[in-house]
Amino acid sequence: MKKYFYAILFLFSIYSYAQKSANYTKKIDSIYEDIVSTELNENKNKQTLGLIGQLNYPENSKKIINRILQFSLNTNSSNQITDAYYALSNYYFFNSKLDSSLTMLEKTEFYLDKNSMPLLKASVKMTKGGIFQRKGNIVKANHNYLMSLEILDKMDTLTLSEKDRIKRKGKKLILFNSIAIFNKNTENYNKATSYYNKAYKMALELGNKRLAGILLSNQGDLLIKIKQYNKALNILEKSKKIKEEINAPPKSKGVTNLNIALAYSALNNYNEALTIFNSIIPLFRNQNSTANLMYSLVGRGQLYNQNKEYKKAIADCEESYNLAIKSDELEYQSTSAKCLADAYKSIHNYEKAYHYQTKYLKFKDSIFNSNNVKKITQMQMQYDFDRKNELQEIETKNKARENKIIILSLALGLLSLLFFLGMLYKQYTIRNKNNLILASKNIQIKKALDDNEILLKETHHRVKNSLQMISSLLYLQSENIEDKNAAASVKDGQIRVKSMALIHQKLYQKDNLTGVEVSDYINDLAESVFQSHNISINDINLHIDVDKMVLDIDTITPIGIIINELIVNALKHAFTTKKSGALISISLHKKNNVLLLKVADNGKGFSPKNKKEKSFGLKLINSLSRKLKADLSITSNNGTLVELKIKRFIIK
Repeated sequence: MKKYFYAILFLFSIYSYAQKSANYTKKIDSIYEDIVSTELNENKNKQTLGLIGQLNYPENSKKIINRILQFSLNTNSSNQITDAYYALSNYYFFNSKLDSSLTMLEKTEFYLDKNSMPLLKASVKMTKGGIFQRKGNIVKANHNYLMSLEILDKMDTLTLSEKDRIKRKGKKLILFNSIAIFNKNTENYNKATSYYNKAYKMALELGNKRLAGILLSNQGDLLIKIKQYNKALNILEKSKKIKEEINAPPKSKGVTNLNIALAYSALNNYNEALTIFNSIIPLFRNQNSTANLMYSLVGRGQLYNQNKEYKKAIADCEESYNLAIKSDELEYQSTSAKCLADAYKSIHNYEKAYHYQTKYLKFKDSIFNSNNVKKITQMQMQYDFDRKNELQEIETKNKARENKIIILSLALGLLSLLFFLGMLYKQYTIRNKNNLILASKNIQIKKALDDNEILLKETHHRVKNSLQMISSLLYLQSENIEDKNAAASVKDGQIRVKSMALIHQKLYQKDNLTGVEVSDYINDLAESVFQSHNISINDINLHIDVDKMVLDIDTITPIGIIINELIVNALKHAFTTKKSGALISISLHKKNNVLLLKVADNGKGFSPKNKKEKSFGLKLINSLSRKLKADLSITSNNGTLVELKIKRFIIK
């Protein structure tokens, strides 16, 4: 049943790719019909070549490029000729005709000598680097990549238009991708990762999803090389999603699926890997994408080797090897030879196994020999040295330019200063008159503010006296009530009123009439409650740890009542019998955007579930907590701990 499922999936994948491939063929045909039926011009040619580039130069795009090239030669437009030859070189490069691509690049460079086109010069060197890399000449590849980077770095971005700055950044992005691939193939994986990360960041900054998808696919390939298969799959799925979103060409989607298949193969997921290989190989055949076809055939061949299907492995890897020889692709000759050596060794054909193992080692040595590594290192060091000198030279020129600008600015500034001095002197007399008027008004305002301050202090003083009078009346009332519970309730009310009176006392005694210093207030409040209950700190220890801060009256009033209530509850209920080391602790600290109030005792413990639902004290605490937007929690473990996380407060 599972075999049927994979067969159906395989057929569906081939059909899907065939449909998409047909759509892109129709698109190219439509572009060709358009340029045949309409008059060509420079803008139209640029747009057409750019569109073909986005489609990764499919095989039937050659006729379009040739038509634009012929038009450019007929009009003798060197810029257009240069663009057309470069597009043709890319066509050959993408279709694995490397020698033809080099020939077209030489023609491009011939016309470039007559034009100042640094972006295109950098692109030509970059493409040359890619060709030499695939042909196995890593010294020349590295040389051309560094030349491309040097051209882009030397461009004076200050003189570029915004459009050209974006183009330069795009070229640098593509170059970083190429350098990353180069370092991956030469097993310099840390450097490859660094360049991929730089390129991907630039793609996001430019908002280019097409390049972002390609870069993620290439990063996945790198992760497979360093055996981080699950991480590779995650990145490759992300690449696949992006390419689906932008409806990327079938070939581009196929490359990501190829890397996914390689990851599944490395994880020994035979069926998943084989299904993908079987779907993308026909796609690459139909599109004549030789490089991708070679890579896919080797990948499937290695998968067959893992599954001991050696005849199938030999068939795939021999086809890949022959294509690599025909295309002069040294990298794929090497991987194909390794696949064939492994397969022939497994079927005990040691003669052929030795033959292909020798080829593999020869190819590998041609890339990784010490002479090549030494040359590449020397090139990199020379580039870094030259770049450092260039930057110093640029910095010196910039400083000279800045000094010139400073001198001119000073001269203009001096003239402006003389002009404004005359204006300022004229305004000086006007300001003197205005200042006299303002000084008179400020005296009046200060007097009014002083009067208001005296009035506000008097108000707080009178409120305090009124609250103390109420407190005294409640105390006298409690003394004359025979019902003990009623008398206790009135006394509790008297203590609450006293805590509020203390706030107004603090306000008129200090310069800040709108806020209360918390530390002093809580100390005085706690001592007042102890005195009201005739309890000495020798009987019950009191520990207070409060931040130095000033809270406004709307914040400190409910906090004061809550603390008052909790201390009274502790004195009444926590220590019904004498206990050595009895302790009540109060802390108030600001943490992040919250005031954290803790009142704790080491008494007999308390649970709000055991408290009567009609307890006024508990209701009052809950009500005031809501006013402060506080989270209230009560825990009982070797005593009682009440915590409030206060979110509504104002610090003065």
